[in-house]
Order: sequence, then C-alpha cells, then structure tokens
Amino acid sequence: MTKVPAEIKEFTQLKPWWRTEVPTEIVLSENGVGDLLAKIEKENRKPFFIIDNVLEDQKPFEKIFAQKQKFLFNASESEPRTSDVDQLVALIKTLPEQPDVIVGVGGGATMDLAKATGICLGNPLPAASYQGYSLDMNKGKDIWVLPALSGTGAEITPIAVLRGPEKKLGINDPHTEPNVAVIDPQLSSGAKKFNRFFTMMDCYFHHFEITKSKTSKPDAIKDAEDGLRMSREVLGNDLAEYKLDRAIESAMASVLGGSSTIGGRVGASHAISYGLSNSGPKLPHSVAVTIAMLAMEDLYPEGYADTVKFLEINGMPRPTAKEYGIGPDQIEKMTKTALGMEKLWHSYFGDDWKEKTTKPFIEEIYKKIVSA
Repeated sequence: MTKVPAEIKEFTQLKPWWRTEVPTEIVLSENGVGDLLAKIEKENRKPFFIIDNVLEDQKPFEKIFAQKQKFLFNASESEPRTSDVDQLVALIKTLPEQPDVIVGVGGGATMDLAKATGICLGNPLPAASYQGYSLDMNKGKDIWVLPALSGTGAEITPIAVLRGPEKKLGINDPHTEPNVAVIDPQLSSGAKKFNRFFTMMDCYFHHFEITKSKTSKPDAIKDAEDGLRMSREVLGNDLAEYKLDRAIESAMASVLGGSSTIGGRVGASHAISYGLSNSGPKLPHSVAVTIAMLAMEDLYPEGYADTVKFLEINGMPRPTAKEYGIGPDQIEKMTKTALGMEKLWHSYFGDDWKEKTTKPFIEEIYKKIVSA
C-alpha cells in the first residue's frame, strides 16, 4: 500500500495508488480552485457550475461563486432528486451561451447532481427514466468535479445517485463518470465535524462491504482493502479538528472508494439504507448506512463493532431512524425499496440471494431499526 504523505506537496507528486483502471483524469492539487479555473481557461471551456451553497461563506471558494453561469444546490436540505435534474436541464437549455462542461463543486450529493445533469443534457427523457443499470444512454456534456469533502468516491464513479418519485437509485452509465477530478485535500478544512465524520463513515462502508462482497472483482477488493485500512486509521481519531495529514489520507481513501466501486459492489447495509433514505428526505446517505449497519450485527459483526467504536471515539450519539421522522408505518414502503436492490443482495449472499432475501427477513431488520 502507498505510504500516506503528511504534506500537500508530497500528495501532489504521488503515483497512482489504485489498481482498478479509472477513466477519469485525476489532478492532485495544492490549489484546487486555482488549478480548476486555470484548466478551464487553458482548454477554452464554457463551464456551468453546480455548487453546494454551504461553501458560499468559505474564502477558498470565492472565485467559484464569482463565476457567471452557476446554480447553488442546498445539499443539506435533500440529496439530489430526479426533479432537480429535470429542472436544471431545462434551465441550462434556455441559456444564451450553452456550456460544454458541467462542473460539480461540493460533496457527494452535489457531484451526483452535476453528473446526472451532465448526462441528461444529452438524453431526451426525464431523469427518472434513466435510474437503473445497462440502459441505452447518449453522452451528454463533459463532467468535471472539485470535491469539497473526502470520502464519497463520487469524484470518479460512473454513478449518480438520485431520489426518484418511486425509488432512490443511481443513473449507472459510463458517461456519468467525471472526465476530470481536481482533488485538493485542503478544501475540506471548512467542513463541519458531522459532515467530515459521516462522509468518512460512508467511505468505510463502501470499502468494508466490497471486501465482503461475493461478486466484486479481485482488483476492486484489493483497492477496497487498502481503503479500509486508511478509513479505519482516519476514523480511529477524533475528527473535531481539521488536520492536513488526515485530510490527505481521507482523500486517498475516497479515490480508492471510487475505484473499488467501479469493479466492486456494496452489499446489505447499503440495500437497507436505500429504503431509509427514500422515507426520510432529509436523511443523509452516510447517516442512513450507519443506521443500517447498527442493525446488522448478525450480518456484519465486524462492521457493526467498528461502527460502534468510531461513534464512541468521536463522541457521536448513535443516529436513529426516528430522528428523521421514520417509523413503523413506513416499514412496508422501505421493505419494497430494499427488495428492489437485487444486485446488492446478490453481492452479499451470492448466487442463492433470492432464497435468502425474503420480505420477512427485510421487515425484521426495519423493525429493529425503527424501534431503536
């Protein structure tokens, strides 16, 4: 495994530490905003920026907010919805100067919105029509991203996860993968502890579940094993204060989370989390997976133990479904959503997943969750 550097200059000089082939051009930067804007100018691109509005008061992003063509997304209010994508596509099509690249600046939700908008600009149907796998899609606009949080892996994955009218599911297509990702670990310095902690928890879950998957490819599992060690090292510390060495390790683990997802697949706790997220509009994905893992001691004993430990180290209370308005009356809806996550159940159980993933089995997990 590549040694994690302590200084930003060393980070920018790293050779690839991932094994899975990644089509995205990854730019390791010590001046992320400056390098992004310089690259746009050098290549004479016409950008449209989709920016997490929480960054508006953070000085490093001033030049991003000064851009002419932009949309501010409130990622704290909700993860991106198919309706958000449709509205953005319609808005962009009315602009007098059409962009040739969509630039997502923020955390995983904002990058997913940018990715979905970029590909849907090249396709005629509403975004909800493209939620799923192996659908016939055209290339849309180029997609560039500048992560402001480390851990999601969204900066290099060909997936844009969206809340739809009936389900929470990604647009999964090679054209959804960013063409360029500019990665500067210093840009997460303004993030709140809650976001820094739970985003890294999501990174941990990605790696952990892929290492336990029965359908992941060997290189993806090796990347996930490296990322698992890194995310455990980061989460084994109190993340109340930003520290550069941990930010660098988080950024490296996030890239591995993306590369391992290309050839690997998460499993049971993610399947359960989708039902939770679909019933709690303000429930962040990373918190939903944490809630799911806390109900899965029997399925993932090691993952459960790690989750409890990381929460304790960071002084974070165990999140519950009821905090986000999710109760017993939503078990049937959540069960229906989770049952639809067939590829994830196949990942966890293997080829006999259909016999094991029954409605009563999933209902029991949700009963445990809503009673916590």
